[in-house]
Amino acid sequence: MRIANVISGVVLILFGLIMLLLIIPTQIEEGPQGMMSPRLLPQMMIWLIMGLSLLLFLSNLRTPRGGAEQGPPISRAELVAFGKIGFVFVLALGLFLIFGALAAALALVIGALLALGERRPLVLVIMPLGLIGGAYLLFYRVLGTAFL
Repeated sequence: MRIANVISGVVLILFGLIMLLLIIPTQIEEGPQGMMSPRLLPQMMIWLIMGLSLLLFLSNLRTPRGGAEQGPPISRAELVAFGKIGFVFVLALGLFLIFGALAAALALVIGALLALGERRPLVLVIMPLGLIGGAYLLFYRVLGTAFL
C-alpha cells in the first residue's frame, strides 16, 4: 500500500502541474480589468490538491518498509454501500429523465437514506419534505426563479 500511495502522490503532483501550466491558461480566459480572474479558484484548488499529494508522497516515503499490512484498505461492506449509493444515483437519473426533477429528488433522498440503513418512518418523511420544500421555497418563492 505504501508504494501505491507514493505513486499516487507523484501522479497527482504531475497532474496538478499539467493543469497549472497547460490546461487552465489555455481553457479559462483572463477576466476583465478590475475583476477577479476566473482562473483563481481552479488554480487555488489545484494548489490544494498538489499540496495534499505532496503530503501523501512524503508521509509514505518515510514509512518503514517492514511494517505489517493491516488488510485491504476498502472493506467489503464499504464496497456494498458504494454499490447501493451508485444504484440510487442511477435510479434518480432514470426518474429524472422520465418523470422530472421532483421524482428524482425524492428517489435520491429517500433512496440514500434507505441504502445507508435509515428505517425510521418519520425521518423518511420529514427529511425529503424539508430538503425539497426548502429548495422550492428558496428558488421559487425567495429568488423568483423557475423551479422545474
